[in-house]
Amino acid sequence: MKIFMYHNIDIPPKEAKLKSLYVKPNKFETQLKVLKKLGYNFVKTEDLENNPKKSILLTFDDGYKDFYDNAFPIIKKYNANAIVFVPAGLVGTFNQWDYEKLNVRKKLMNWEEIKRVYKEGIEIGSHTLTHPFLTKIPKEKAKKEIQDSKKMLEDMLSTEITCFCYPYGDYNETIRDLVIEAGYKYAFTTKEGSLEQSDNIYEIKRVPISGFYSLPKVLWKTII
Repeated sequence: MKIFMYHNIDIPPKEAKLKSLYVKPNKFETQLKVLKKLGYNFVKTEDLENNPKKSILLTFDDGYKDFYDNAFPIIKKYNANAIVFVPAGLVGTFNQWDYEKLNVRKKLMNWEEIKRVYKEGIEIGSHTLTHPFLTKIPKEKAKKEIQDSKKMLEDMLSTEITCFCYPYGDYNETIRDLVIEAGYKYAFTTKEGSLEQSDNIYEIKRVPISGFYSLPKVLWKTII
């Protein structure tokens, strides 16, 4: 199984420094349309244990509003599934963790939008409270980021939150163990690879989908 990693589904602003994070909506739709025609299924995280053939899990980091505006309608159109990793303490604000570095403020979904996409079948996972480098803060603070984000999302959505995503892909054994201790079932990294190539279910590898990738390259990333 391949786990695709997206950030923004939007046209990149001219001033944005990291335009590879943006996949244009028409390109995203073409990816889903062609992959579906080729017999791929867009599965849920519960399918990770079964690992069905020709399956793809769509993941979206950071909970940007452009997911709600642009990605969600396309996902619904193709009867696909996806999971969005949300920095729970920043819901309804913007990318406070990197807007200066990227030279652009990106709106995040608010609770009403998150609740709507969840109600319509999109999974929600934790991306901590404030998107820190977890290995660079005190252990107790990292523990709070991991545990409190889970509780906040569960309280707001009235459901169990089973998935966690390490901000920046930054983690070590201590952080991984805190995620396990918090009660998550799965955790996702930014390391490139497939589910089969992952060390364990708390260090799941993904395939980053760059906005610069052509369709043939996305298809190649799917099969290798």
